[in-house]
Amino acid sequence: MDLTPRQSEVLEFILAFRREHGCSPSIPEMQRQFGIRSPNGVAGHLKALETKGYIRRSSRGSRVVDVPGRQAPEAEHLHELPLYGSIPAGPPQAVPAAEGETAGLLDEQTLGFKPKPGCFVLKVRGESMRDAGILNGDLVVIEPTPSPRANQIVAALIDGESTLKRLVRVKGRWYLKAENPAFPELHPREDLVIQGVVRTVIRRLD
Repeated sequence: MDLTPRQSEVLEFILAFRREHGCSPSIPEMQRQFGIRSPNGVAGHLKALETKGYIRRSSRGSRVVDVPGRQAPEAEHLHELPLYGSIPAGPPQAVPAAEGETAGLLDEQTLGFKPKPGCFVLKVRGESMRDAGILNGDLVVIEPTPSPRANQIVAALIDGESTLKRLVRVKGRWYLKAENPAFPELHPREDLVIQGVVRTVIRRLD
């Protein structure tokens, strides 16, 4: 049976949410997504999708929506990565304390790789990596590595302060380069410690 445009939007949102989180969205989350004030409005769309055979609902639980023939990511492919606050993509700043949050469940298809132990997430503040496609408010997944390579984008401590930049090596000397001409190169006076390399950028569209 054909779906209305709004029913198609609701179904696609459910599928995308299941791919990212491993479960279906709750009715309040669907209300926020589509700007629907009443839970009954969402319930009406879900009932129509169920009648047309696209989903199955349970009478218990706000997230019990099954999509026949479409599997959510298997549990072993879901990863809960810690969110250790924010990192300036601009002038280096003092390292903030870890916030003790999580970035949610991320599946390997979304990440594009299987994260190793020790991977973590940082929220970007600033515009110095704009031309590399990393914008203010983005989340970056950092993979610790003992041997970063030149031209990788890294989370680094330069002279004790934290920043997100591209790692450059010229004539045997390492420094950090912004991807925005408004920001200067950063040459360490004393120490340059690489915390990890950026593996994935996640952008949330509100």
